[in-house]
Amino acid sequence: MVLTSILSLVGTVLGTALDVACAVPVVGPLLKPLKFIFGAADDQSVTSLFTFLWNYRNFDFEHFMKSHKAALAVGQKTGDYCTGVCNYYEVMSEVITLTSGPFWHFVPMAEGVSRKESHDQFHCTMVNHLDAKPGQKILEFGCGFGEIGRQVAKISGASVTGLTMSNAEIVGGNERIHKAGLQDRCVIVQGNYHKMPFPDASFDKVFGVYCLKYSADLETAISEAARVLKPGGRLVSYEIIVTDKYDPTNKTHKYYVDNISHSTCMPPLWHAHNFRDAARKAGLVPHSEVDLCKPPAQPWYSCFERTYIHDVLSSPLVLNAVKLAETVRILPKSFFEFFEACIIHPTTDFTNAGRLGIVDGALMMVWTCLLYTSDAADEEDS
Repeated sequence: MVLTSILSLVGTVLGTALDVACAVPVVGPLLKPLKFIFGAADDQSVTSLFTFLWNYRNFDFEHFMKSHKAALAVGQKTGDYCTGVCNYYEVMSEVITLTSGPFWHFVPMAEGVSRKESHDQFHCTMVNHLDAKPGQKILEFGCGFGEIGRQVAKISGASVTGLTMSNAEIVGGNERIHKAGLQDRCVIVQGNYHKMPFPDASFDKVFGVYCLKYSADLETAISEAARVLKPGGRLVSYEIIVTDKYDPTNKTHKYYVDNISHSTCMPPLWHAHNFRDAARKAGLVPHSEVDLCKPPAQPWYSCFERTYIHDVLSSPLVLNAVKLAETVRILPKSFFEFFEACIIHPTTDFTNAGRLGIVDGALMMVWTCLLYTSDAADEEDS
């Protein structure tokens, strides 16, 4: 804990110093790349990588990788990926937070705007798409540690309930709620968004960010979201999807897209039309659909490019160095396997697939619940 705090402090000091230096004419533009490389320890940076390596120097990666591969095999055989997702995030929720801060999703980024500032802007964008108001009850399903829900509550004055299956995320998320002083308006509870533990018409608004990619039954998930919505309420979904450019017969396309799913123990990525069809069957009415990362915004995966994380993780030298470090026992057993399966992938695959235009990580889709009935899907099919 002491070393972690020191690394965090060093990262913060470096980040502040570089902010000042980058503002100096002539010299500033030359130093800008260093700002992204040696940023704060709680953001995407080289500093965060060292913090991660230190904190997990004694972790049992061998056991984790065995359980990870076994859970993925079960999911691929049965279509039930819940166990695998929970197993993955029991470890990766903290790893992702260590290496990327509290922000686990891609957002629009602009030249001269930091990643944290971009996420602050995204929180306001989410509030606007939800049309969140003071006193409303809002559900964030698949909430992780509930960062977005807390920000929505802060900005809008609404009350936000987070739903997750992970024990670690419930404990960590509620700790963050208390630390933010939002315990009167925010809470995280345990549950599966395919069978939500809430009565019909419980919430004014419902939203999910990067969570429906873990569902192997999209129709049930969206139907449940519609069920707990009050008439007139909104469902907002912000997801990673495959685009019309994706060709499953193209080996390169399939390699990148499969790696995204396999490394995170989730089913194959959905297409936007799957969301539209599921929402229609649930009785929801389209309100808006926006790609937030259309120009002049930078590509949705640009955070990995501007920090040079993609270049570092794509380097064979880095991979060989990690393998050597494990061989001489500087790193724990099976760390190399973990590093390749869960760090290099899916990070590099997001970037490569994004560059090809076969995966999109910035689609905001909004529907309105006019009047939900449990027979909506049946009526739609009849």
